[in-house]
Amino acid sequence: MLQLHSKQTQLTMFELLVVPAYGRNYNSKAAIWADWCAGKDFQIVPEGSYINKEDADRSSLACIIVRYGKELRKRAEINLMKNRMN
Repeated sequence: MLQLHSKQTQLTMFELLVVPAYGRNYNSKAAIWADWCAGKDFQIVPEGSYINKEDADRSSLACIIVRYGKELRKRAEINLMKNRMN
């Protein structure tokens, strides 16, 4: 069971909350950005399906919020409109 140790995030139709997929974990935003640009999958929370850069580029999303680090306590944002990490 996934537990996020932070205040509940209010999501809109323009942003999506994801976690690393297939057992991957990240310790830095640089590592997340490298895998995102390489097209690796991230798992959508809470539904469990997957998304990658190619999928996001075809969507109307503006932001991908990535939970990472020990117990997924850290948060990084991928700005899809500017193609960069925030």
